[in-house]
Amino acid sequence: MAHLHEISVPDFIRELDACFERNDMKAARACLTKWEEQARTLQDDRGLLTVLNEGVGYYRRVKKKTRAMEAMEESLQLVEKLGIGNTVSGATVFINAATTQSFFGEEREAIGLYDQAEQCFLQAGKRDTYEYAALLNNRAATYSELGELTHAERDFRGAIAVLKTVGHHAGEIAVSLVQLAHLTYERDDTATEQVEELLDEAWEYINSPDQERNGNYAYVLRKCAPSYDYFKRPDEAQALRDVANEIYYGKD
Repeated sequence: MAHLHEISVPDFIRELDACFERNDMKAARACLTKWEEQARTLQDDRGLLTVLNEGVGYYRRVKKKTRAMEAMEESLQLVEKLGIGNTVSGATVFINAATTQSFFGEEREAIGLYDQAEQCFLQAGKRDTYEYAALLNNRAATYSELGELTHAERDFRGAIAVLKTVGHHAGEIAVSLVQLAHLTYERDDTATEQVEELLDEAWEYINSPDQERNGNYAYVLRKCAPSYDYFKRPDEAQALRDVANEIYYGKD
């Protein structure tokens, strides 16, 4: 239970997750605005940081660069103000900020923040965690954009290894394998056999009985579908879209 001068972070996360579960971006924005106003009114910096950090991800998702960057800058300022720059909590904010910088074309700046976040995880002994795998995955994508494919492959494979150790993240492993397929093809467009093997392995993880069929799973499917189209596997791509739509829109 939150103190009177703090927002209830669990209630905020629950409400926001419900919006994403049904892919209702308009409701998600209203949720973020409401809770941000409450946190500011209460002068609850920690609560505000949580809301803004979620806002960074939201505005990135809907491609609103200005709002994403504003929320990102204030999030980083709050990390410094709260003195959590050397903690795992701070690292999650750095990862989100770096992902946003990379998404909007500031890849080199993003690498610096990813490296900062990595040091937090390593110092805290949190290498075998989903959050550390997310860092590696996102940094790998940024290295790919920069054309630094050796670094990218190292991070993708590192992320896959961590996720396999952690368990219960088949969808995310599939995304990493699909990204590795793109990287392999970019490096050598004759490496068809390797690409196909990676896509086959990703397909097995996508259909793993270990994977809960929820909004996050639908998001993973939509993320992978264009790649199966790209590699001339249209039936699988359409199957991914159909299942995602069923999860998002097939429930009364």
